[in-house]
Amino acid sequence: MLGSLSDENNPAHWFELAADRLKVADLAWKHEGLTASGIELLQESTERYLKGYLIAKGWRLIKTHDLDQLMSEAESYDARFGRFHPFAEELTEDFFAQHYPGKDLRTVGENYEKLRADAGELIELIKQSLPQYFQAPQ
Repeated sequence: MLGSLSDENNPAHWFELAADRLKVADLAWKHEGLTASGIELLQESTERYLKGYLIAKGWRLIKTHDLDQLMSEAESYDARFGRFHPFAEELTEDFFAQHYPGKDLRTVGENYEKLRADAGELIELIKQSLPQYFQAPQ
């Protein structure tokens, strides 16, 4: 996608950017362990997957980094998203704590492995809900 035009109303573009961030978050975790960049990339990936899902459902883009707000929007389309609220709240808190200096960073990312697992489950729910955007390559 880089080097081309993207469209904020095209869910596929959101999913492509989300997958790229998740791949880099996983590489950072594997090679560096817990990093502020890894937290940010995991949050941004989750945010983009949620926005892609919502746009596919006809939602109008709201520019926010609040995953819990996005989760509430997703839950209005499918109640199964409701179980991800604790994940969304924790990852959003970790994101903002490391994103802007002046916050207590001592507990940021302490549950990273669980956050990453929850992100994976959320992504699978989105993929199952919108299989047309996640066709296996031929």
